Amino acid sequence: MLRNNKNKEIESLFANSRKISDRVFTYDQIKILPDPVQRYFKYALKEGQEYISYVRLKQDGLFKMNENSKWIPIIAEQYFTTQNPAFLWYCKIKPLPFFWVTGKDSYFQNEGNLIIKLLSIITVVNLKGEECDQSEFIRYIAESVWFPTALLPNEFLNWEPIDSETARVIVNYRGGNLSFLFYFNAEGQITKLTTEDRFMEEKGELKKEKWSCYCRKYKEINNVRIPTEGEVEWNLPDKNISYAKLRIIDIEYNKTSKY
Repeated sequence: MLRNNKNKEIESLFANSRKISDRVFTYDQIKILPDPVQRYFKYALKEGQEYISYVRLKQDGLFKMNENSKWIPIIAEQYFTTQNPAFLWYCKIKPLPFFWVTGKDSYFQNEGNLIIKLLSIITVVNLKGEECDQSEFIRYIAESVWFPTALLPNEFLNWEPIDSETARVIVNYRGGNLSFLFYFNAEGQITKLTTEDRFMEEKGELKKEKWSCYCRKYKEINNVRIPTEGEVEWNLPDKNISYAKLRIIDIEYNKTSKY
């Protein structure tokens, strides 16, 4: 039953977004963008690269269930659409023998949802609402580094200059703006991005905190250069809390089927 629900969710995700792979990237599109952003797109994409419509990927890595817990192995798979920004992320961690935790994180049809279950049955977290919607949409923007055509300027996303190593992304969201700082190295790689618009869950409550994502170990996959390892953390006034270190072990573009 659970597997059937997952299959239906993935089918619905892909059916809700159109194919845009008939569009192609050209250097003319980026000539007015800030210098580090031009450097990034010339590094990540080749002239004539088709737009990425759909993404599926697998991950492994380490995860912390809370600030004081140990790092626990995690496996996950994720599905994205880009014409209608959306994703589904399914994970499993096993903190103890014969005991496991499953999670589903999603942004679909403009709504976010985080569900965590013990033994795939007992629901212990089910976050939803406006703060969750915004936080999951922010996750989508951050993870667009895995499908860079989604970061090209469009009707809701624009780049603003800061300096030779930094640029700001402004995203229109529900009539307001969300802001991200992107950091670039000399080669053109995005090394880090931060935002102060994401909500952190603490004791059942959501509060806005600074959040950062680090991008590492770039590789060329499917003619696109992307980071294959990442780490995310909360940047609180008095400390930083890292909670996930993930590695892509497989990624495919423009396939509309589940693994």
